[in-house]
Amino acid sequence: MIADTSGLLSYFIESGSQHDRVAAWIEAKDPDMVVSPFVIGEIDYLVATRYGVQWELEVLRELAGGAYHLATIDADDLVAATEVVERYRDLGIGITDASLVVLAERYRTRTILTLDQRHFNVLRPLDGGHFKVAP
Repeated sequence: MIADTSGLLSYFIESGSQHDRVAAWIEAKDPDMVVSPFVIGEIDYLVATRYGVQWELEVLRELAGGAYHLATIDADDLVAATEVVERYRDLGIGITDASLVVLAERYRTRTILTLDQRHFNVLRPLDGGHFKVAP
């Protein structure tokens, strides 16, 4: 499964309105989660600015602790993600969401942990079909 910023943020922040739903789904499914470096950057910024450095450090340590597969993005991936941004330019998806489309292809999954229904109900896997938005 590919993890988006909104899904992970809801999982990490227990006071969030979607935490219980996301946590229950993750605990029931126990998925292998792939995390884009762009997602890490977004989470770092959001947690640091909204919740402070202590929460930021806890989230970063959690991500680095081995429970998540921290994906890499190389030049070919960036080219492919740029093409996704171009294809969906009217949505303004940005490089983070585009990287998830590319990583879904690499890891042969269609499941995306996200609360971003607006984008992921429209975005398509590189080989066609539809994404499965979780939870």
